[in-house]
Amino acid sequence: MRSKKRNSWLVLVALLFAPFLLAAQTAQDREAQAAASLVQGDDAYAKGDYQKAIEAYLLVVQTTGIKMNLSRAHMGLSLCYFYLGEIETAKTHILKVLENDPQKEVSPLFHPQTYVDLFNEVRRENAGKLGQGLLDAPVEVAPPAKEKPGAVQAQQITLEGTSEERGGRFEIEVHFSGWSIDLAKGAFEDTLTKRAANEIREQVTDQLRASYGGDLVPSTYEHGLALDSQGSNYGLEIRYYPLGRRGSMSVGLSLEKTRIKVMMKGPVVQRYTDGSEAVVEGDAHIETNPVTAGLSFRWDFVPSWRVTPYFVLGLGLGPLEGTAAYLYAGTYRRGSAQAGITGEENKTFDQLREEGEIDLNRFILLHTALGVKGRIYKGLSLKLEAGFWDGLILRGGLAYRF
Repeated sequence: MRSKKRNSWLVLVALLFAPFLLAAQTAQDREAQAAASLVQGDDAYAKGDYQKAIEAYLLVVQTTGIKMNLSRAHMGLSLCYFYLGEIETAKTHILKVLENDPQKEVSPLFHPQTYVDLFNEVRRENAGKLGQGLLDAPVEVAPPAKEKPGAVQAQQITLEGTSEERGGRFEIEVHFSGWSIDLAKGAFEDTLTKRAANEIREQVTDQLRASYGGDLVPSTYEHGLALDSQGSNYGLEIRYYPLGRRGSMSVGLSLEKTRIKVMMKGPVVQRYTDGSEAVVEGDAHIETNPVTAGLSFRWDFVPSWRVTPYFVLGLGLGPLEGTAAYLYAGTYRRGSAQAGITGEENKTFDQLREEGEIDLNRFILLHTALGVKGRIYKGLSLKLEAGFWDGLILRGGLAYRF
């Protein structure tokens, strides 16, 4: 009899508490759904799909009862509407962020300065309301209209708290450059052309002594060698952004192939004490094709902009290999007689090192430049750059951010 009464009480208690248990389970399911929608919203936002992000964030607002989730969802909504040009709607959601988290702060390190100014403006305009601690009842907001022609362009700025902000992002780039020292050749043209002219004069004198006797003594000389240069560079680079898309600084590792050729052409005249002279047309060049590994640091001035200028500073290192060569052809005049003379010489850098002409066996590359990059598609950017690359470069490149 007692057993039957006990069972009856248990059934009665279960019936009484069933609605509460059901409500608790339903609330738990709603919060799980809200958390999943929040992740979906953050992911869509990071990819620049603001319409999809808004749908996910609105679902969070409609289902969650947790203030932190409400604050994050309204923050996401405010940023999405901001980038879509719906400024008044963005202000509405900023206010909801502050109602749920009155101490919330935003920084220009993470968001555009214009958004930071808007956020602070809403705080000032509603200082009295926020001080009263308004309830954070969620509001229904209709999805935005189609993006207007003058709307702010979509930018891939990261929400605080998402995995993208905590980690870095990578970029892979291919580039091609034209190389020259012509614009700055005045700094070292005299030194290089004088060195080449001396090599040609000495070779001409040795050749004439072998043909006409060893009593030739050089006196005065002159040359009209002019310097020219040409080259190219292409490479592959992998770049890492420690602060993700919101960061301006990045570190790059690259593998570069550079072709450098310096040419000197013009007349060389060597006179001798006996009154004879040799007049030849000289053609000399130095060429190297180093493969270098490089490390560079780059600072994007305004990373949130679709088109932003940047500054880069880097250093590269590789083996120094190449050739130095010259040839000449002309006339030797002695009294009323004259004879043709020609000659050439070609040496590798290894031979020049063995002869003590050069000491370096490593190619050291200094890279500094100013450039501009613009996003042309999701993650895909076009780059243009001008600067110093052991000479002057004009560079174009294509980069993909992932």
